[in-house]
Amino acid sequence: MMTPIGQALHGRGPLPAAAAAGAGLRVMASAPLHGGELPGMVDQELADLIRPGLNPAQARVLAVASCPGVTDVLIGASSAPHWSQAADAVAQPSLTAAKLREITGVLTFP
Repeated sequence: MMTPIGQALHGRGPLPAAAAAGAGLRVMASAPLHGGELPGMVDQELADLIRPGLNPAQARVLAVASCPGVTDVLIGASSAPHWSQAADAVAQPSLTAAKLREITGVLTFP
């Protein structure tokens, strides 16, 4: 789902529109790991590009949470440690737009 992220990074599309001042909407990213399908896309090398010190799952959650316009990330975790790791990831400072562009570039053009 790179299109909405790319649009948001350029101030276009549904994410920034929903977050526009006065709209009163929250944008919730659901299933940021695509039901477990995304883990193969982000290895430790890409996780370190996203934010050194995070594991791949945490890096993916942080990247989704950092997308312009996203206010909440809905996740499902199978254990208390997974919840803790997700909480640690979203507690990190958000990624910059420049970093998100770099990451989407890597994912779009492997």
